[in-house]
Amino acid sequence: MLNILDLGFLSLALTVGFTGFVINHYEKHVPAFIVKGFKYGSFAYQGSEANFLQLIEVPKALYRHFYAFSSVFSALTLVYAILVYWFEFSVHGSIGFLLKLTLEQDEPTVPALAAILALSLLLVQCIRRCYETYCLQVFAKSSKMNLSHYLVGLVHYYAVIVATIGQAPLFCGSQNRDKIVWSDTKTLVLALPCSIIFVWAWYEQFMTNIIFANLRKDKKSGDVITEEHKIPHGRLFEHVSSPHRLCEIILYVVLLILIPTRTFFCIFLWVIANQVQTAIHAHVWYKKTFNNYPSNRMAVIPNIL
Repeated sequence: MLNILDLGFLSLALTVGFTGFVINHYEKHVPAFIVKGFKYGSFAYQGSEANFLQLIEVPKALYRHFYAFSSVFSALTLVYAILVYWFEFSVHGSIGFLLKLTLEQDEPTVPALAAILALSLLLVQCIRRCYETYCLQVFAKSSKMNLSHYLVGLVHYYAVIVATIGQAPLFCGSQNRDKIVWSDTKTLVLALPCSIIFVWAWYEQFMTNIIFANLRKDKKSGDVITEEHKIPHGRLFEHVSSPHRLCEIILYVVLLILIPTRTFFCIFLWVIANQVQTAIHAHVWYKKTFNNYPSNRMAVIPNIL
């Protein structure tokens, strides 16, 4: 039986995947309000139709709210989990009730170590993204996104954290500490390589965002001097147009390996659909906008897509 998060993120994955494909191949035949509501940022809809949607558009800079929220929520969740597992705090009844209501899970399917490791990796990712969006990235003042994108972003990070801890021992099923599954062979074997891959993708995504930010800053003073888009170069940009999206996919592959539940798989499908479709739209926009755009670059996966 699918729970509310399964249904929600499966629906999002199918909707975004299908809509993105149709717009990418048949945009001229798609109603303007769908295109305008779907596309944002550098490849936003530039037509004069469906202007009523401006009433529910917000600055793209509000992306930073996703990471401020997720940094605090993931930190609190990780601290609470440590208190539960190592200091023998009991999971509060209201928390257990909300997790059961949301995930509809009676027995834990994730060992405690995997949940703690995944939460820790999520925390360092959210904190870095929070720093980037508040202190590093340069958002164009004219760049807008539909309110639906903003709301989905907040729900996404809430769901990721809930799905990570909500199917772990004590947070799901029996409160008997004698039956806690602290770890399993898979987690013990994969914990280190997963962490290494995650940190590599984490670092490459950080370097990608530094390259993006520097395109709009003076090299000497660091002051913002333009909001125009330019062709980025260096590191993974030599292979794909959207290294940050490639890294995001890798990060979620690692998290899925650690948390191989149905709910997290549904979230993963949504991440794949979203990152791939936005990467394709960005790639097409780059090629249309810059005549000298490198022809050897793929959209998001080197030599494949």
